[in-house]
Amino acid sequence: MKLAYLTIIRPENAVITAFSVFIAGVISNPQWVKFNGSLLHAALSAALIAAGGNAYNDYCDRELDRIQKPHRPIPAGKITEREALVLSLLCFAVGLLLAVSIGSSALLIAAGAILLLLSYSWRWKRTPLFGNLVVAYVAALAFIYGGVAVDSIRSALWAALLAFFFHLAREVIKDMEDLEGDAQAKANTLIVRYGLNSGRWTVDIAIILLILTLPLPYYLGNFNSQYLWITGLGVFPVLLLVGITIWFWSNARQMHKLSVLLKWDMLIGLAALLLGRPTLLNGLL
Repeated sequence: MKLAYLTIIRPENAVITAFSVFIAGVISNPQWVKFNGSLLHAALSAALIAAGGNAYNDYCDRELDRIQKPHRPIPAGKITEREALVLSLLCFAVGLLLAVSIGSSALLIAAGAILLLLSYSWRWKRTPLFGNLVVAYVAALAFIYGGVAVDSIRSALWAALLAFFFHLAREVIKDMEDLEGDAQAKANTLIVRYGLNSGRWTVDIAIILLILTLPLPYYLGNFNSQYLWITGLGVFPVLLLVGITIWFWSNARQMHKLSVLLKWDMLIGLAALLLGRPTLLNGLL
């Protein structure tokens, strides 16, 4: 197997997606072990769909990457365009087959996520802000997917809401990082069209909404005090740092650092959800 096949699907992102789905199931139903098979299928399905989306995104961005990221597998000649497309469709197909084994609701979510990822890479990615919202929404769907796998989505809804704002902020920062290449390729992103300050304001709005939402799972969603402590000490300070720093940093290398910082902070957020999960849920949805 070519190493480029692994590179193009971004395995670390696929693993985080699988972990997110699994955690969503664990926090949504205290009896999640009874649904262990369905939850594992959902985690693997989501990972494959995410991998397919990454490969298809590289396929659609092949000309842009020749300018902006020539080290990527396709422009570097490590994998052909056809191989990338076939790999993407294969991942999508297996992800859908796994969703069938979970149930009709899971199949609907999986199919919807695939359609959104295809549409995003093909057209919406270069639509100001809308493309960022689509990616954030698909990321949030991963948690709903995990809840569906264990027949309860109450706690998963809180996780999905947090994930939406988290990913929205990070996606806009990634567009800020890619400003120079996107401008050369005439990609009509929010940052290219309206400038860096539009991105800064959007990121800060997303971070403010996320900060306001952070304590709600504890006060309204029956999460325990460990959730509050971990988010208070491990998530909130990072969000505050990013929200302030983004006004003083502007080049691609600096934006990449903020993007990576948020990515690691997501793992702390997942730990908070897992360790602070409700032990009893009344009226499972």
